[in-house]
Amino acid sequence: MKGLSFTVDGELYAVDVTLVQKVARRLAFTPVPSSPGEVIGIANLKGRVVTVLSLNRLLGICDSGDTGRYVNTIVFKSHSGAEDQMGLAIDKPGNLIYFDSDAIRSPPITDTVQNHHISGVTEIDEVFYRIVDIESILKNYTHGSEIISANSSFGGTENE
Repeated sequence: MKGLSFTVDGELYAVDVTLVQKVARRLAFTPVPSSPGEVIGIANLKGRVVTVLSLNRLLGICDSGDTGRYVNTIVFKSHSGAEDQMGLAIDKPGNLIYFDSDAIRSPPITDTVQNHHISGVTEIDEVFYRIVDIESILKNYTHGSEIISANSSFGGTENE
């Protein structure tokens, strides 16, 4: 399997590269009042709305604080033809990595980290990666085939 590695708060993660549309460096976003805690804001990427989520908040890890108004973001391909897209805020993009699907182990059970968005862990050259389950995140942050966005879930209307 081919993955894209990245860091968040000094920890290494990876996602299935076939789900990635783009890595956007310093993507400007706008916070959305009354949005779920995992949503740090929305961004405009070539005319499409990208709902930017915090991986730390999704995993129940203490947030490192204010990210300013720009964030490096992995933008994922649209889910089921939805017009809006989802992105994960990251600290730093990494490299393409190759790992054997058979080498992925179940994530460790901890009291502090919610592993329901981590599909497994793997080791490559003595470096451990947590594999982020993007499909589970999409399922939790979609309404039907629409990704949660400012218009669909934060009290807005389609014409705002």
